[in-house]
Amino acid sequence: MSVLGHTALLERISAKKLEERLIITPLLNIEQQVNEASIDIRLGNDFIVTRRGNLANLDAASDKTAEHRYQTRHFVNFKECFYLHPHELVLASTLEYFRLPTDIAASVTSRSQWGRAGLVIATATAVHPGFCGAITLELLNLGEVPLVLYPGTSVSQIVFYDCVGGKAYSGDMGHRTSAHFARLSGDQKMTDRQFWL
Repeated sequence: MSVLGHTALLERISAKKLEERLIITPLLNIEQQVNEASIDIRLGNDFIVTRRGNLANLDAASDKTAEHRYQTRHFVNFKECFYLHPHELVLASTLEYFRLPTDIAASVTSRSQWGRAGLVIATATAVHPGFCGAITLELLNLGEVPLVLYPGTSVSQIVFYDCVGGKAYSGDMGHRTSAHFARLSGDQKMTDRQFWL
């Protein structure tokens, strides 16, 4: 597995064959966003906030967990701000929409300037080959003061890898343009829960 560097990223973004092309839209400033071996990505306008004290717990083994009761969607306009308080977890979408070819996988990570301020942008970092859609970022403020975030701000970066024998992503997170709610009780991969419980 090798990381795609600057030249390879530009080649894949402009590939003539659609099935080989890495699509990222909008790329507002390709010269600034495409780095040595990553691409800076921006916050979108969609945020999902966790409300405190609305549920006793989240039980992935229960079909009755009402995750919608503890999550609220917020739309933040450009030039407006969103306050991420200390030790708060918020879901946010990327401004960019992605389509990865089946021979490319990716991972999302914080940009170092934001990481040093205490912002963690992804706890689930993998982006599968063939994925299409906006990426949901898990924003966590590990610092002691609120962080002021603006839609369009470049808070994270995505690193792309060659993927041999990749299969197109077919999960329920694809083709979305906004942040995804957490749905533990609806996880299709929990089909063996009866065995373990």
